[in-house]
Amino acid sequence: MDAETGESAATPEAVSLLETESLTKYYGPHRGVEELTLSAAPGEVLGFLGPNGSGKTTTIRVLLGFLRPTSGRASVLGRDVVAESVEVRRHVGYLPGDVALYGERTGEELLALASRARGKEPARARELASALEAPMDRPMKKCSRGMRQKVALVITLAHDPEVLILDEPTSGLDPLAQRTLLELLDQEGRCGKTVFFSSHVLSEAEHICDRVAILREGRLVVLDKVEKLRERKYKEVTLVHSGPPPNLEGLDDVQVVWRHDGRMSFRMRGDMRILMSRLAACAVEDLTIEEPSLEEVFLDYYREGAA
Repeated sequence: MDAETGESAATPEAVSLLETESLTKYYGPHRGVEELTLSAAPGEVLGFLGPNGSGKTTTIRVLLGFLRPTSGRASVLGRDVVAESVEVRRHVGYLPGDVALYGERTGEELLALASRARGKEPARARELASALEAPMDRPMKKCSRGMRQKVALVITLAHDPEVLILDEPTSGLDPLAQRTLLELLDQEGRCGKTVFFSSHVLSEAEHICDRVAILREGRLVVLDKVEKLRERKYKEVTLVHSGPPPNLEGLDDVQVVWRHDGRMSFRMRGDMRILMSRLAACAVEDLTIEEPSLEEVFLDYYREGAA
């Protein structure tokens, strides 16, 4: 559900493979997450965004049955995360935010151990290890952090789960490996999987997510498509003109940033057609209109909360 409009961002017919309803978790008097309601459908890549302490990891741990909610409910693959937590973990691909692997074991040995625990063959292990260049034949104590992250990703994805729950999946990876992983996650979504991942790297969510959920102090402040979020925010306009400046009177929510010697910059939202009709009467030499990035949208929500 959209925290701002109250409307569902997914189609009514969509079946949710991951769902929370008024999910709340407190650690004694301290807040983890409050009244969180969201869902993710098959084929959807849902980004879960927020700074440290906003409730992202708490939510993920509840979804996996590692923590019991204080109130509310959650389900993954139609299974209640409290009553059927073992089955949830068996059928989900989960990557924790702080991966710890047995140092004496190789990637192949750890993969075999995980496969026995799940009772599933690692059908895609070879393909994934090749794509990520994961060192499956080395003991983990001889691997760098980025190499261990690659091995952990192979273990997470190898049994071809329907739902992926990933906490900061690109952490420790070099830029090339990050790009490869994001392409893999995009493909997983296109194949009908549900991908739910938390991240501090907003550009990642911007490029592959169908929707993003933004948390602030444990509460959901918005859940919507990236392009819809951008539409609500200001566009940045930079104009170079000769002669009189354009008439901006009557335009919705215009903020002039600066103007000097035939150049001006301003922020606006609303119908751009009205702006273009005003500019038609002005001797325009150069014009740039920039859409806000997801990072700017994210920061705006936090500034609003601080205010």
